[in-house]
Amino acid sequence: MPAAIDLGGLKALVIDDQEFVRTIVKKMLLQVGIGTVVEAHDGNSGLEVAERELPDVVICDVQMRPVDGFGFVKALRAQAHGQSMPVIMLTAHTDASTVGRAKELKVDAFLAKPVLPPALREKIIKVINDSKAAAG
Repeated sequence: MPAAIDLGGLKALVIDDQEFVRTIVKKMLLQVGIGTVVEAHDGNSGLEVAERELPDVVICDVQMRPVDGFGFVKALRAQAHGQSMPVIMLTAHTDASTVGRAKELKVDAFLAKPVLPPALREKIIKVINDSKAAAG
């Protein structure tokens, strides 16, 4: 059985180019008990925030400009601090090519939009537990 997680001790990074989506996801994260939420408006700023803040989990949109979610994850995985950082991608597109590309980039989980708080909480707990198990 996975160890209990203190969600209040976690820091999440939300990356989306639409401010209202970031606001909604941030509110959901706080609602499910995440202690700290930081935000970025695209993949480039997401990389900067991830390096500075070292979040416990990243919630990232797929479709963004100028750098999309896949570009963000590829660049994140190339950095030492980002190789094992859990990433949950939010997308309206769950087609085989999108899912396949995410697997290639070692995305930890997918959530289809619209997202509900219980599903978000469940995915966060799963990716954090999986990350801890992989770390040994």
